[in-house]
Amino acid sequence: MLIPIYIDGRQQGQLTVERQGAATVMRADLNDVGRVVRLKVFGERTGYLGVPVPEEGRLRLTKRLSPAEMACFPQRPEYAAEKPMDREKPAPQLEKTRPAGPEDPPEGRHIVWMGGKPHFF
Repeated sequence: MLIPIYIDGRQQGQLTVERQGAATVMRADLNDVGRVVRLKVFGERTGYLGVPVPEEGRLRLTKRLSPAEMACFPQRPEYAAEKPMDREKPAPQLEKTRPAGPEDPPEGRHIVWMGGKPHFF
């Protein structure tokens, strides 16, 4: 399974997740961003992966996890990153339109409700 790795909101590499017997092996391979990176794996929960080290101009990390260690990681990983990515907020739902009524302001005017009655300005 290939999982994207995001650093500062941009994809910088991939995390390969493989089963080897009872263990799970995770291999991170990403661009060298010029600083220390602490990778976490995000999904329905978050698991700390570790710090990739420079190797041949890239950052790499291989981690072999037992079933007990995998209990702390998401079963369906979505991505790896240093921190959770901001999820886009769903678009606001538009209210259903209705025919204009007496409480609607005339074109180019504003409405203020005072004393339970509309006043147009």
